[in-house]
Amino acid sequence: MLKKILTITLLLNTFLIGIANPHLVSGEGENTAEQDEDYDNYGVSAAHPAAVEAGMEVLENGGNAVDAAIAVSYALGVVEPFGSGIGGGGKMLILPPEEEDPVVYDYRAAAPYDDEWGDKITGVPGFVEGLNRVHNDYGLMPFEHLISPAIDLAEDGFRVDYLLWERLEAASYRLPVEELSHFYPRGEAIKPGRNLKQPELAETLTKIQAHGAHAFNRDQFGEMINNAVPYLDGSDLDEYEVELTEPVVGELKEGTIYSADPPHAGVSLVQSLLLAEEMNIEETKGDEEEYVHLMSEISKVTKRDRIANIGDESDSLKEELTSENHIEELADEISSDEPSPDIGTEEESGDDEKTDTTHFVVVDQDGMVVSTTNTLSNFFGSGEYTDGFFLNNSIQQFSEFESSPNSYEPGKRSRSLTAPSIYVDDERVVGIGSPGGNRVPSVMAQVLTRHLYFDEPWEDAVNAKRFYGESDILYVEEDFDESVLGALRDRGYEPETRNLSVFFGGIQALDFNMEDGSIVGIADFRRDGLWDAKDNVSWMEYAQYGLVGLFILSIIFPLMHIIHCLPFFRTKNETVNRILRKEKGMSILIPCYNEQGIIKTSLETIESLSYSNFEVLYINDGSTDKTLAYLDNFLQLKPSNRTPHRKLDHKKVKTVYQSQLYPHIYVVDKWNGGKADALNAGIEYASEDLVITLDADTMLTDQAMPKVNETFEDEDVVAAGGMVHVLQTKTANSLSRLSLKHTNLLVRLQMLDFLKAFYITKVSLARFNALAVISGAFGIFRRQALIDVGGYRSTVGEDIDITLRMQKYIAANKNKKVVHIKDAISYTEMPETVKDFFKQRVRWQKAYIDCIIHFNSFFAKTLFRKAVSFFYIFESFLVGIVSAFILTAFFVINGIFYPPDSYLQYVLFYLTYLFLFGVIYDIAALIFTRAHGFKFRMRDIFILGATILFDIFIYRFILMYIVMHGTIAYFFNTDWNKVERTGRDYKTESKPAA
Repeated sequence: MLKKILTITLLLNTFLIGIANPHLVSGEGENTAEQDEDYDNYGVSAAHPAAVEAGMEVLENGGNAVDAAIAVSYALGVVEPFGSGIGGGGKMLILPPEEEDPVVYDYRAAAPYDDEWGDKITGVPGFVEGLNRVHNDYGLMPFEHLISPAIDLAEDGFRVDYLLWERLEAASYRLPVEELSHFYPRGEAIKPGRNLKQPELAETLTKIQAHGAHAFNRDQFGEMINNAVPYLDGSDLDEYEVELTEPVVGELKEGTIYSADPPHAGVSLVQSLLLAEEMNIEETKGDEEEYVHLMSEISKVTKRDRIANIGDESDSLKEELTSENHIEELADEISSDEPSPDIGTEEESGDDEKTDTTHFVVVDQDGMVVSTTNTLSNFFGSGEYTDGFFLNNSIQQFSEFESSPNSYEPGKRSRSLTAPSIYVDDERVVGIGSPGGNRVPSVMAQVLTRHLYFDEPWEDAVNAKRFYGESDILYVEEDFDESVLGALRDRGYEPETRNLSVFFGGIQALDFNMEDGSIVGIADFRRDGLWDAKDNVSWMEYAQYGLVGLFILSIIFPLMHIIHCLPFFRTKNETVNRILRKEKGMSILIPCYNEQGIIKTSLETIESLSYSNFEVLYINDGSTDKTLAYLDNFLQLKPSNRTPHRKLDHKKVKTVYQSQLYPHIYVVDKWNGGKADALNAGIEYASEDLVITLDADTMLTDQAMPKVNETFEDEDVVAAGGMVHVLQTKTANSLSRLSLKHTNLLVRLQMLDFLKAFYITKVSLARFNALAVISGAFGIFRRQALIDVGGYRSTVGEDIDITLRMQKYIAANKNKKVVHIKDAISYTEMPETVKDFFKQRVRWQKAYIDCIIHFNSFFAKTLFRKAVSFFYIFESFLVGIVSAFILTAFFVINGIFYPPDSYLQYVLFYLTYLFLFGVIYDIAALIFTRAHGFKFRMRDIFILGATILFDIFIYRFILMYIVMHGTIAYFFNTDWNKVERTGRDYKTESKPAA
């Protein structure tokens, strides 16, 4: 069935795209260079929502990527005190717009400026001075604004997440817990969900804000550090220099990778990717065992090379270490079949074993990309705490061997496994990095090879199970594929599961598309990472696209229904001529609540029916008027001994009566419980297999029940809706002629609604097996099916609800169906006053919303499998409800912020659409009505024309307001809002409308 929907939709789309947006099919916008200038997007990817928010706020206020990076860095120092902060340092890659290569700022902690290492642990922090230098070179916003988010987070606090609690728990043995009451209230790590305030840190950050980062670094920072670490003082800070360097570069087949230069791990990452290309890693796609082995071997050879060659003075070697010849030499060291030992790495294997960091990426409005890794070296650095922050332990990362390139020297930076990177190709720029200690190059290489060489989406590449090899030990994540592990064991590996999520890092990245300006973020669940991006296309442009989409949908669905109503699309069920074996027994249920004005007309209609095998049950639902007295007067009631089936719940029944004049008519007198409750009571006392539900003001024509009888010859039909005309248009010839002579404008407008709904929409939806509403005025059901679905639910819209219950029922019972019987004619009275009309339409709207909420699970599971769900969500909800809010918001906001001529074109376009399409739809409904045997007199032509014009230019806007009002009102009250009956006699011609 959905294939039919898609076929018709595609045919209509081909025609409508050009109508809806002429710019899409014109030559405008073909110059790519000019188009790129229109994009103004930005984004942040980081390991904590507060940091992302801080960066986005800076970008939204006109700051550039460097400004945002400074705000993010300080914010992360507050919310991730274990990973970074002013007691540490970092490395930042900046790719300015229209520049080919990034510049690198190295502000990582350095060794003290004296000759002896001794028992020194903490290096000279470079965080404050480094961010100050970057700001001086590239920043746009005042520095004091950039540090404000961090101060607010420290002063006001933030919600502790699981990772912070976990890190505090794990590090409690080496932290001064008694001095950290805010981190360890009552001696225990602060629990997730609690608010953490850091007043000391707030005070320190405020001093930096007040005095300026550079002044603070020289005047106050030294004293703070010296109080905690006597071997560091102001002179060390005076001698510290932020280094401006060049990245290590790797030319890959499809693009270029830039990463942090020595002593960082960028060389290892670049080598890993070049080796992956050298070893034809793409050939391992689909062979996870071979992929794991090859990437593990690459990790080992690059680690050996790193330990042998990388240190703070190895910058001159980076080109040689990534040269083609050197990569070929490394490739020769890779074992093709079994894990190789970590030869030559034992003596320094622990140097960088416990390092950890935090990474983030920023892209600004001009396309500047910043990829930054900040660190304290280990989690919480040295564990030494002063003035609100922890100090780094970077000195511990030096090698004890003087021959090592990573040996200790005054002012030197120890080797680090951080590798902030930027990848560039012809279409995009990707900032990427990860924490994770000595797993960083391996983790990043795994993600990048999966994305670049296996063409895996970023999400899949990041979520893939990770691994890390050391000699024959293979560390793997939990739930790693057992079949792959079995094959690796056969190759000599000893897999060992590591359950700690942070062991395998936490990728943070942004993928910026230079052609269309779009940004895709990558945020690793292992570190609770997240990202945010704002495509700064003006809201007007977004609104245009949204309006075009809604416009197309609002035409596609009605046009689809008009086309689908044509005889060409008639279903097999409609063309079958069935031989009627007998009149089926039918129970007609008529719930009554204060119906004294219409009850006589209802009874006279029932009496006139020539169908013989039926019974009628009037359910008096606790009426407070004379309804029951009138029934008694007209029917001469006597108590009946009829008993219920006891299958459905309902309010207590006082008495069941039977008419002495018409033995097939019963009255069920019960306590008030609402319409759904009354119908359940009627089902309980119904004796026939077919149940017809009518409103008290519904009049069946004499051929209605025979047509029902004919339809239900098909045993697969479990429910059906009859055709409903407006009672005020009824004439003596009720099966061929309608009249507008005694109708007011409001009734005529509702009549057009009914003709469109029943002769176009319901006919089409029935052919799609997608009926979502059987009119409560005339519904037909198999009694057992009603019992099987639990009867009616007490709701504001019982007719929609019972139809959807039947749709769920047939979804679980093969070949069952709900149909529309367009030849079974009935008439129902419509409101004649604005007050009653408004009450009725608001109630209908509440019913739609109620069913969206109640059946949300059914819709979600069957959205693209069941046509009823597809139409209910996309047509009824999206086009029918959501669009009303969007269109209204567009015109109101546009009218406030822009002069009239800026949106006049939209108004004129929409009014043109209304005129052309609205007229077509109304006329189509009249044509289909006539094709089914109903016509108006010639004198009604002018009245119909005036009604159509009022319909398309005024009435539909009133309906839009009612849709919005009813949608909002549902969440405040769910009253039924009963409409008052006129009590008019409709035996022959319609009487004048009020």
